Amino acid sequence: MAIVTVALFVAMIVILIAVILATGNMPSLNSGHPVVAVSEAIAYALTGWFAWSRLRPTGLRPFRPFTYRDLRMILIGFAALFLARIGTGALLALTHQTNHVQSGFEHFDVVTNVPAMTIVGIGLATATMVLLAPVVEEIVFRGLLFGALAPRLGVLASALITALLFGGVHGDLVLFPLLAVLGFVNALAYAATGNLWVPITLHALNNAIGAIYLVATSLQHH
Repeated sequence: MAIVTVALFVAMIVILIAVILATGNMPSLNSGHPVVAVSEAIAYALTGWFAWSRLRPTGLRPFRPFTYRDLRMILIGFAALFLARIGTGALLALTHQTNHVQSGFEHFDVVTNVPAMTIVGIGLATATMVLLAPVVEEIVFRGLLFGALAPRLGVLASALITALLFGGVHGDLVLFPLLAVLGFVNALAYAATGNLWVPITLHALNNAIGAIYLVATSLQHH
């Protein structure tokens, strides 16, 4: 997480300076804007490279083709996450927070004055949320952290610890239960299959729902 933060800050500063020098204008710093989307993609890519460089020497083979068992686990996991989303929706309704979005995306906006850059922003933001983030975060939380804890503490305790950490680092108290459930389900799915593509797929499906909502809402407001 520290690497993500530092990489994001450095990438943002470099890109901001480049854009200001090229255009003479200060670009928007709202999440979803191409400048922010590029910075996030760079930060995730660097973090993913670092995390993979730590996981590969362990000798584990966490990536392999899908099997029937993997696909069945994805269906079971998605059903569990769907139920968790229904519960979260009910909780938001009861607390009158149905318009709540995940922390960091409150001002999400992909629309720019240049239509081509809007398309770029949509593509980059979606790719980061649906592809890069799931791959990198699953390598870190399930591949590295859960993989290190499970042999010492057992599957359930390790799944719970990594789920709480996963929910906590997103910095959203309202959505913490849903994020923790996602982390817990993904840990169990990885423990059951030994294939990181399974939790990555579940993570990507979950994020895709949020990405569609954020992009559609941004476009609708304009």
